Amino acid sequence: MGLPVTHVNLFMLAGVATAPLFMEDFRLAMIASLTQAGYSVSASRLLYPYGDWSRRLLHQLHELRHDMWTARSRPLRSIGGGRAAKSIKACGEEGWPLLIGHSGGGVAAVQAASILAEEQVYDAGWPIRVVQIGSPKCPVPPWLQESWMYAEAVRDNARSSDPVTWLGSRGMWQRNTHGLPVWRQSAPAAHTTQLRLPLIGGHPDYFRASSSYLNKEGRTNLDITVQAVTDWLYTTLEYRQQP
Repeated sequence: MGLPVTHVNLFMLAGVATAPLFMEDFRLAMIASLTQAGYSVSASRLLYPYGDWSRRLLHQLHELRHDMWTARSRPLRSIGGGRAAKSIKACGEEGWPLLIGHSGGGVAAVQAASILAEEQVYDAGWPIRVVQIGSPKCPVPPWLQESWMYAEAVRDNARSSDPVTWLGSRGMWQRNTHGLPVWRQSAPAAHTTQLRLPLIGGHPDYFRASSSYLNKEGRTNLDITVQAVTDWLYTTLEYRQQP
């Protein structure tokens, strides 16, 4: 049966040129939501795989481009994923890791999960969970797809309002049986979760909680995003309350 899955280590991975506390309200809201749902958050961290807005944007974009394309078939060489994995390993808290990445941070989150799995940082009793929010598309390894969620913002007419989610691809170059490179499209399996969140605004607005981002039902963008992630976790994890 493995170990109980009620203890969570929460890691928020920001995209490029992000303000230092851009995801802080989301982090605090996720802690509150997870606690209410019966989980215990052992540790939580804001991570900046490519640096925050104090670092030169060109350098960050260069590293993200590397991770989106060069590292797509070699995730263990991911720049942002490597930095994130190092920070996660340094946490040292016992619990299963929940990686939530916004924008380019979502690419780093998927690749960090591959690094952590390769290095066997967590055993089978502590499942890695990855959430991509408003992220460019990147390959998701088959072993991760059951514990992976992808979310993008849409308008009232259900049309996408986040152009960043149009970028990238889930395909990659692979060698066939003859050793020749072929492009293989890695489409997510039917059991994966891809959500379209009806939000006000677009790419930078998933975590807004002000009155400007309040819908007709009285819910803010932050409320909708937090609820979507928490509901997904509750239904996909084998939930067991500790005695």
